[in-house]
Amino acid sequence: MNDRFQPEQHPSEHHRAGAPVVSGPDVSRPVVERLARYGRAEQEEVLGPGADPYGVAYTGLTFLPKEIHFGVRAADGRLVAHTGLLPLPLTAGGTDLVVMGVGGVCVAPGRRGGGLARTVVGAALDHARTLGHRHALLFCRPPLAAFYRGMGFREVAEEVTVEQPEGRLAVMPLRTMWAPLAAGAGWPEGPVRLRSLPM
Repeated sequence: MNDRFQPEQHPSEHHRAGAPVVSGPDVSRPVVERLARYGRAEQEEVLGPGADPYGVAYTGLTFLPKEIHFGVRAADGRLVAHTGLLPLPLTAGGTDLVVMGVGGVCVAPGRRGGGLARTVVGAALDHARTLGHRHALLFCRPPLAAFYRGMGFREVAEEVTVEQPEGRLAVMPLRTMWAPLAAGAGWPEGPVRLRSLPM
């Protein structure tokens, strides 16, 4: 499957103070593509080779691969941005939920700062809404929390426990953040137990 679409943008995302509001299609906006596959080769296409491309090896955790993938390609066809999605079962404050996990967010080093991460994550969240999910969840390194707050994510204050191989449980050392995907979707108070490996 290789669907291409322009993600919906809210005026605040493309209008800066003093800049004119552009009506009609913006041909300069990156096109987000639903990727048929995303494996090691595609990851290296975006980030280059490396043993710890996301900087999370220090956690010692095992992560699940994503199932749904979105990307942006450069004019030459090279993949330059990616976001993956994976439904995750969890219990938050005694309430069982299935949330849409967001992960594998990356932008090629030479293309950072141009809004590609916001574009590809926004498209992935729009897709999650079409599937009926009410919450998105992600784990990130602390320096990235401000970026995700700017996209409407909120930090989970309570302890988050995740499953690991061989039945182990581990406390998530990364920031856990959630975002509402539907009107009125709140987050239950209380500790969070992910009933799977993290994504």
